[in-house]
Amino acid sequence: MLAAALIQLLVYLRYLAVAGQLLAVAFVSQRLGLAIPLRPLVGIPLALLAFNLCIHLWVRRHGEGGPWALSLQLVVDQAALTALLYFSGGPANPFVSLYLVPVALAAGALRIGPMAALTVLTAALYTWLLGHHIPLPHAHGQDFQLHVTGMWVNFLLSATIMTVVLGRFMAIVRDQRRRLAAARERAMRDESLLALGTLAAGTAHELNTPLTTMGLLLDDWSASDHAPGREDLAMMREQLMHCRNHVRALGDLARRGALGETTLESAAELAWDCIERWRLLRPGVQVRLRDEADPVMVRVDPGLPQALINLLNNAADANEATGTPDPMEVTVRLQGNTVLIAIADRGPGPRHSPPAALDEPRSGLGIGLLISNASVERSGGLVRQYPREGGGCVTEVELPLAREGA
Repeated sequence: MLAAALIQLLVYLRYLAVAGQLLAVAFVSQRLGLAIPLRPLVGIPLALLAFNLCIHLWVRRHGEGGPWALSLQLVVDQAALTALLYFSGGPANPFVSLYLVPVALAAGALRIGPMAALTVLTAALYTWLLGHHIPLPHAHGQDFQLHVTGMWVNFLLSATIMTVVLGRFMAIVRDQRRRLAAARERAMRDESLLALGTLAAGTAHELNTPLTTMGLLLDDWSASDHAPGREDLAMMREQLMHCRNHVRALGDLARRGALGETTLESAAELAWDCIERWRLLRPGVQVRLRDEADPVMVRVDPGLPQALINLLNNAADANEATGTPDPMEVTVRLQGNTVLIAIADRGPGPRHSPPAALDEPRSGLGIGLLISNASVERSGGLVRQYPREGGGCVTEVELPLAREGA
């Protein structure tokens, strides 16, 4: 990636270099009146321009380039600079220090082998120029002043090039580090989800047998003269059915998660189903649902409902921490090409300034929020927290819209 980015940057810098070379030749020959060999000094930049056009077309067509492509271009640049210096004074030319620019680029982007080879080649070309060059004509006693002025221009040019190139280089390095850190974090989350999925599948398998046994015992008690009360039996049977349903859902979640399956669901129905499932866990907590969006569909990852339930639990815990009687509010609304599911509480508020990505939970171990973030991201969404007006926190889940059949 670094070599490809520097190749693209080199293409544009080479256009500027060709323009600068032609302007320098015109200035020296017309303004200063020095008798320099115009044909080679004009032909070399034009040949370099043709080479650059070919490289530019290749980059646009293929969109990539490796270290060897970068090495080839740097060699061509050094050869073109050597040819120009040969016809314009050789080592006496004030622009001879431009040899260092490709070497510096090679040091930052290439491995030790190609970098060392380019350095040796540059030293060999410079050494060859010591005995093979066409001297510049005299300028009537102003040779030294022209040389000093040329060195000043060369310094400004080299400093500008190195600032642009090294600035771009550091930006690429920072971007690579950021992407690597994000990839590492996603890998850790995926490993956690895989482990939890495996645990869920094992739990579903292990609980199925005792639950079946409990069902047989209940049937025996129902046929016995000394059976418990009918109301108690009905309640136990109902709870048993709930357990079976949850175990079946747990096994289905593990299977769909392993296969990477997703479903297409209505955003409002998704939020309502999650609230209904969550109320079985927290029957004493008041919650209101407001649907402010037209019927829209979202692509649902198998772990997304549980992620929303975890966020509802977190909001309920925040409400209980402050002892507020206000109910929680869940709002579903459209925003551009996304649907927002906002969970509002009256707790202590988020730990981060709004609107920021949810990196740390407000309390607890954070395992539920870690899983919630990963599940929402796998559905193409994002979780944010920001302070609620009047106190509290809003946890916002942003999900992309989906079309049926897409």
